[in-house]
Amino acid sequence: MVRFKWIEKWRSYRYRFVPWIALNFQNRTVRVVSSKDQDKIVPDYKLLDSLVILLKELNCCSKSEYPVGRKSTSPQSVMYNVLGYEINRLNSSIPGAGRGVFVTKGQVPGGSLVALYPGTIYWPHEPILIQSVGNPFLFRCVDGILIDGNDKGLSKLIYRSNARRDQIGPYRLCDDTWLGHNPQNPLAMGQYVNNRPKTVPANVAYQEFDIPFKSISPALWKNLPNVWYNSGNIANENSFLRSVALVSLREIEKGEEVFSSYFTVIH
Repeated sequence: MVRFKWIEKWRSYRYRFVPWIALNFQNRTVRVVSSKDQDKIVPDYKLLDSLVILLKELNCCSKSEYPVGRKSTSPQSVMYNVLGYEINRLNSSIPGAGRGVFVTKGQVPGGSLVALYPGTIYWPHEPILIQSVGNPFLFRCVDGILIDGNDKGLSKLIYRSNARRDQIGPYRLCDDTWLGHNPQNPLAMGQYVNNRPKTVPANVAYQEFDIPFKSISPALWKNLPNVWYNSGNIANENSFLRSVALVSLREIEKGEEVFSSYFTVIH
């Protein structure tokens, strides 16, 4: 039983282990883009527009905002009402892969915001060695920035500590509900999107974009599912939050599992 658990952990972690990737690169399913500047499925402003609309509705529908006697609305229902589709975590269609992300209601148009990759954001020079051991949820951006989307163990403790640290006046700068089973932001499950099987094309791709804090009302920050490891990154006028969106490459029907390609090659 112990051996089986280690095998399952390795099968998940190997996709983040650089030596293994190098040795097995030719046999992997990859996404290829010609340059960093062209690694965009849709313009960043469209992702930001969709996100802001959802954040505004989540803010209005939060329990604290509801009039007395009016029932609250689930985050998934808000997502469906705003974007026309919703996603949820279910058992993956890939044997042995554990949980995956599925479109459970509506239909996702091509070029749409499907999910976000939550977690603690690290600059390349910041310490992440200990929390990276056995961690299958580390996402490396093109510029070397890392996002730790692990919702367990040390990674969970670090995120929760930083989430409570960062607050400007009455406004919290991030959301930590994705660390549990009921995330307030229904997009915050991108870390559970599985790598596509060889026989199934990816239907989403990762797109990195930055969210300037000044571009979003402070009342909406509380549902952003990322936090900087170092609070100094929010101390200047041009402060931003690094975000990674999963964007649909085609129309995705209700009942389909969301698949990405964990390997992107930029020439």
